Formats: sequence, C-alpha cells, structure tokens
Amino acid sequence: MNNRYAFDLTQVKDSLKAHDDLADYCDAIDRLGFVLSTLAELQDATMALDAIAEIHTDPEALQIVSAALMTHAIMAYCRATHSSGKGRKKVGATKKYTPDQEKKHKGIADLRDQVIAHYGTPTHRHGLKWLDERLVVKIVDEAELYAFSRNRANYLAAAIADLRELLAVATTTAEEVMEERSRFLNALNLKHIGDKRVVDALSASPFDPYAFHGVGQMADAFWDITQKKRSETLRNGDW
Repeated sequence: MNNRYAFDLTQVKDSLKAHDDLADYCDAIDRLGFVLSTLAELQDATMALDAIAEIHTDPEALQIVSAALMTHAIMAYCRATHSSGKGRKKVGATKKYTPDQEKKHKGIADLRDQVIAHYGTPTHRHGLKWLDERLVVKIVDEAELYAFSRNRANYLAAAIADLRELLAVATTTAEEVMEERSRFLNALNLKHIGDKRVVDALSASPFDPYAFHGVGQMADAFWDITQKKRSETLRNGDW
C-alpha cells in the first residue's frame, strides 16, 4: 500500500489568499517558504566555497572556474542576507552577528554592490583589493599607443575566510528560524484542519515530485524522510 503523499503549500496559499480570515495561515506559509529559500541560498554559497577548496590544487581548474564560483558564493550569500526585494522578505539570518561579523558582512556586501554586481567605488578591504584597472600610454620606438591593463582577483582568501564565518552563523540562525516557523505553521494546520476551504485547497494541490523534477534519483530521494537535503533540479538550456 502506497501511503505517501505531499501537498503544494505554495499553491494552497495562492488559492486561499483572497480569504481575509485565513491571512494568518497564508502568511505562515509564506514566512516558512522565505526561510527555506534563504537557507537554500546560504547552502549554495557554502557549496561554491567548498568547490573552490576542492580544486585548489588544480591550477588549470582554479584559473577557469574559481572566479565563477566565488561570484556565485558572494551573490548567493548577499541575496540571502543583504539584498532587498519584494519577492522574498528577509528572515533575520544576520541578527546574531557580533560587531566584528557585522563589519565583515558590510565588507562582503560592499564587494557585491561595488565590484561584483555593479561597477562602483568600493570602500571596504575586499572590494579595494579586488580590481585594479589602469589606462596606460605606451611608446615603442616612435609609435604611441593607449593600452588598458587590468588586475582582477578570481577570489581572495581573506574574503573566503570572512564568508565561511558569516555563513556558519547565518545558516545556524536561519535553521532556528525555520524550526520556529515550522512549529507555528503546524499549529495553524491544526487550527484550520476543519475548515472546508483549507481541506479543499489541500485536496486540489497535490505535489508530484516526478512531475516537478522528472523521473530519476532526485524525485526518488524526495520521499526519504531521513535525509535533509533539499530537492532540487538543475536545468540546462530551454525549459
């Protein structure tokens, strides 16, 4: 007997959001989704730094992909802790930072804002060391030419060390928030379990991991309740 099933709470929330008296339930779904999405970003950043460490002894691989990995780590971390947008509210992952860690966080944010994502004027140490560009005039015999010389880091060991420290604290804090919000949503599930609108919305929102991820190991692993790894499919090309 197959006794496993799942519900798409994102779809449930969308179908119930017009009911003002269920706003607390819809908000709780959103809030838990925000922290889980934030945790995924923090995990992305950590995995990118792990990948840099793994290829550290391979000079060719380091030259080819380390810059992309470092950029991904910085962008993922800042999406989780720094960027402000309407799509996902912050969950307080940085609220337990010490004053020194706050300073390091500002340094990473400055690197993202002024160097990685935009061309600006960095003010913190990582950004100041990341990029040096010079317009040069060179004279060879009687020929005068302008040249552009650029010195850009693939990654900085000091920035990686700061990111590692910040990610450890932010991830632990976000996990604590996740547990708190999970308990709150569980309580609301019990509160509204007799509401026909909620029951109907759940019934109309089954989640099929095979339809979502496609047939394969990821969909199979979705049902393993002993593993905490998020279920995720990475796509190439059009979709």
